[in-house]
Amino acid sequence: AVVSTQSTGEGPDILYFGDHIYGDVVRSKKTNGWKTFLVVPELKHDLEVWTRETKLFERHHQLERQLGEFQASGTSQDREVIRKLDQERKTIVDEIDARYNPYFGSTFRKGGRLSCFANQMDKYADVYASTINNIVNYSLSHQFWSPPKLLPHEATVAQQPE
Repeated sequence: AVVSTQSTGEGPDILYFGDHIYGDVVRSKKTNGWKTFLVVPELKHDLEVWTRETKLFERHHQLERQLGEFQASGTSQDREVIRKLDQERKTIVDEIDARYNPYFGSTFRKGGRLSCFANQMDKYADVYASTINNIVNYSLSHQFWSPPKLLPHEATVAQQPE
């Protein structure tokens, strides 16, 4: 690659910028071991919807928690309640999708689940933003850190303070 022949850095010392998940990010990470920055213009609109529709997202999360609680109890009396909660959850997912795009919803998720693109972005892009301009105020030696990811069993159990 032209970048590797013109740089004194190697592998993870290089931050490669690209706007294509496969052609830029996956290939440069797998082939050269570079850190990757994915430019995702759709992110700007996604964040606008995310911040504007807070109540809708909160209701969706509340319904998913309630569904989990009723399904865990497993009594026959709860079946009708589960059916109604699930129907409301599906309606809210459709509303959320329509806020992003009336034809195909969000680029990044469907309801509470990540899209295939979002999973790949999460797996392969070390940093991502809607535009490269989002990092102009950072020094060249800045290190970006992701918050730790919790597995489902970790996210549902509270830790006991020592």
